[in-house]
Amino acid sequence: METFPSATYPNRSVPGLDTDGARSNQTSPPSYPSPWSTGAAPDWAAAWQKARAFLAQLTLLEKVNLTTGVGWTQEQCVGQTGSVPRLGFRSLCMQDSPLGVRFADYVSVFPAGVTTAATFSKGLMYARGYAMGEEHRDKGVDVLLGPVAGPLGRAPEGGRNWEGFSPDPVLTGIAMAQTIRGIQDAGVIACAKHFILNEQEHFRQVGEALGYGYNITEALSSNVDDKTMHELYLWPFADAVRAGVGSVMCSYQQINNSYGCQNSYTLNQLLKNELGFQGFVMSDWQAQHAGVSTALAGLDMTMPGDVFFGTGTSYWGGNLTLAVANGSVPVWRLDDMATRILAAWYKVGRNCTTRPINFDSWTQDTFGFRHTLVSQDYTQVNEHVDVRAEHAPLIREIARKGTVLLKNTNGALPLGRPRNVAVFGRDAGDNPRGPNGCPDRGCG
Repeated sequence: METFPSATYPNRSVPGLDTDGARSNQTSPPSYPSPWSTGAAPDWAAAWQKARAFLAQLTLLEKVNLTTGVGWTQEQCVGQTGSVPRLGFRSLCMQDSPLGVRFADYVSVFPAGVTTAATFSKGLMYARGYAMGEEHRDKGVDVLLGPVAGPLGRAPEGGRNWEGFSPDPVLTGIAMAQTIRGIQDAGVIACAKHFILNEQEHFRQVGEALGYGYNITEALSSNVDDKTMHELYLWPFADAVRAGVGSVMCSYQQINNSYGCQNSYTLNQLLKNELGFQGFVMSDWQAQHAGVSTALAGLDMTMPGDVFFGTGTSYWGGNLTLAVANGSVPVWRLDDMATRILAAWYKVGRNCTTRPINFDSWTQDTFGFRHTLVSQDYTQVNEHVDVRAEHAPLIREIARKGTVLLKNTNGALPLGRPRNVAVFGRDAGDNPRGPNGCPDRGCG
């Protein structure tokens, strides 16, 4: 049995786990049932009480609506849940990204996480989170899909390491906590992602890999022993939970040969039991691979809701309603899903800070279809609200203080006598197509 420091993992005590290094045949032990939220964590009690009171008014179908996305490109945000019109509870808007509001105009692009961490300034980390929260809030977003602690940065060539902060779990944990506090103080739910061991993009999804010509039938598995899990990869998420994060996104890949969004050990035991997480777990987009088993394993919200983009089919929705009706998923598990979502909503004050969604992820035009996938409800979809405020000086300050110069004292750097020195990336020069010349600035 491994027992970790109670200050960090107060509920840690699971016998029989491997602590001797990763193996190809590693497995995750089952952990059931999914722990109930209790509101016992700091600053959650009032929100939890309000959530339970609201839950008491909901029908079975309305509870399911809160947990299930409406489908890819069906609404204005990259992900939206169903609504409860009877009680005036609108569809929740989930929007990327860790650097600012994705797919919107008149927004700021903030320095990357790795640059922000290089400032070693808690104040700037918080200020960046608060400013990003303000911009998302004023665009009508409920959940900002960030910050990032997975990837932590195991592979230097990882394509998304820059979204996170540092391979040092302590620095990343501090940056996660400060960013989360900033985002949520601005009145928006933060989402710590991608939980957990999401250290590479290659082979993370079968369909994606097939599109690149790789013939695989399952996503890769990130295998790690329990000691490494706790000492490296879980640490920043522990700091995120202590900071009161409202949501956590489970990852695409398998973890010790069990998919991240149906891994009962990582979701039920590590996150909800050991860390005492009181918020909700949402899937990454198309990271859900089953229905009943994901609910029992600790998933609380599926995004974007459809099994495959644009198909109109869902593992949850009507199927979750049937699963509760026939007893496959206990009523208490659905109640806990909805409670966790509502508690996070109340905790950051969304009942007081909600703005109408005033942008559209699928077009920059002023007018378009509200439901892009099915070309229905042609109306004004973009109000072109400028939310940048006075954030430019903050962005410049973070970029300036995050710039690190290395002195070649006593020839310590591996330079020798190079004939040529190459500068890569944005620092090499401006994109000839302009700053917005490529989707997601993918060639900039």
